[in-house]
Amino acid sequence: MVLKEQLLRSLKKAMQGEMDSVNIYQHAAEHSSDPEVKEFFLSRREEERLHYNYLLDYYQQVSQDMQPDDIAGTVKAENLEKSIFSPAFIKRIGEDQVLFSAISTALLLEKDAIDHYRTCKEETEITNLKAFFDMMVKWETRHYEELAGIQKEAEVFYWEINDFEPF
Repeated sequence: MVLKEQLLRSLKKAMQGEMDSVNIYQHAAEHSSDPEVKEFFLSRREEERLHYNYLLDYYQQVSQDMQPDDIAGTVKAENLEKSIFSPAFIKRIGEDQVLFSAISTALLLEKDAIDHYRTCKEETEITNLKAFFDMMVKWETRHYEELAGIQKEAEVFYWEINDFEPF
């Protein structure tokens, strides 16, 4: 069945993106000795790992011709309220090339995930998958917005340590 194969490819691509995010966040956490920064990256890693596991469950169900579970209906979405980061947290991100680059890379991964989940939602006819992909768009959008805020605030410190003066 062409639709099944297309759906499996889409799920596989999504799993790859989530695992890339897991690895970026893990690397950034290992790089930092600051407890607040480390905790941020580790919590993000766990969220992305959770997303990967949801996708893996769906992949297995679809590949075995099972009706996909209603994960979106049974799993409460992560808190969608905006997180507040301390000025020290922002400064540590901006002053560390590896951490600042991790934020920049994660932003790209989150944007790609948002676009992919929107496309998946439009392409599937399976109600439970539609709800799941919609939930994933919300989660990844929250991640994207937080990362964009961190990057914007940390940029001042990043340019400062690199002796850059804007025009």
